[in-house]
Amino acid sequence: MERIYADHAATTPLCDESRQAMEPWLAGGFGNPSSLHAEGREAKDALDEARAALSSALRCEFGEVVFTSGGTEAANLAIIGTALANPDPRRNRILFSAAEHHAVLHTEPILERLGYRVEMVQTDQWSRPDLDHLSDLLGDDVLVVSAMHANNETGAVTADLQRLSSSVARVGALWHCDAVQTFGHLPLDEALQADLLTVSAHKLDGPKGTGALRVKAGTRVAPLIRGGGQEREMRGGTENVGGIVGFAAALGARRGDVLGIADAFRSEASRLVPDLVWTLPERIQRLPGHTHFRIPRVSAESLLIVLDRLGVSASAGAACSSGAIEPSHVLLACGWSDEEAGEGVRFSFGSSNSERDAVEAASRLAEAVATIRRRRS
Repeated sequence: MERIYADHAATTPLCDESRQAMEPWLAGGFGNPSSLHAEGREAKDALDEARAALSSALRCEFGEVVFTSGGTEAANLAIIGTALANPDPRRNRILFSAAEHHAVLHTEPILERLGYRVEMVQTDQWSRPDLDHLSDLLGDDVLVVSAMHANNETGAVTADLQRLSSSVARVGALWHCDAVQTFGHLPLDEALQADLLTVSAHKLDGPKGTGALRVKAGTRVAPLIRGGGQEREMRGGTENVGGIVGFAAALGARRGDVLGIADAFRSEASRLVPDLVWTLPERIQRLPGHTHFRIPRVSAESLLIVLDRLGVSASAGAACSSGAIEPSHVLLACGWSDEEAGEGVRFSFGSSNSERDAVEAASRLAEAVATIRRRRS
């Protein structure tokens, strides 16, 4: 049985463009970009070319791109680094959308030790920030607001980013936008108004261990990793040249019609599993390869175990190091009950999939549901 990988929102296979671009740096190119000799200059040139490619894609200045080890470090640098660099002690509140990635939410204990008060912005039933609630919370004591471009679990794209951006700017606060799921998949447009923007390579067929933070000129961010002064003294440590080159190469990789693939899965799954409940209605903009649903009285954990045995890789949301599946904080923020939140499942399709994969994945999903229900009867 051929396996079907339907967890591209967690990570993607490395594309040929990235692999080919990285090979010289893995096989022979070992120079340190900070060194002055020929090997170092060669590495520095490759780093500069990659930074130029990222800055072009992000429509920003060359020096506004800071390379990191991934999206999590970039988000931490954006939020904690801004808190450390804050010149105004009166700005002591930080706002997070309640459905943000843990890379954002788990900075709260550190921020509290630094003297900040963290408050949650409510979401609507589809995980998008409630902009009316955000307006109620905003004031001239807010330092930064973190609100993502699209949710990594439900796939919902945040609506009216222009209003969000204007509201945050009106009180003199900064906006951090997690664009990890959208970069390379959707036009960023309004998201590029953010003061701080997080992106990652391995969500768009690039290598793991490489990300970037776009820091708008004039935004104060203190480094979290010190020593060496790399990345314009915003992130110490010798850069991962191979990974960064692979990141830049992934920007030009060819991607098929993942929206059509996801739609094929939705259509077939709805036909084969009549009681399946889709999280997002058709009118809500979502990530192109993303589908999210629950099946009443079928836990995500049981379903994913059976699906894996049937050769389908899917997930219950954000990838987690413990492997344990708990009720999703995103779905709880949407107003789901604990039981419902424990039923949420994500199938996310990408460049390695075809419509045939999507139809077959739906067939195996129906088989998995039937298997679980037979065991109960």
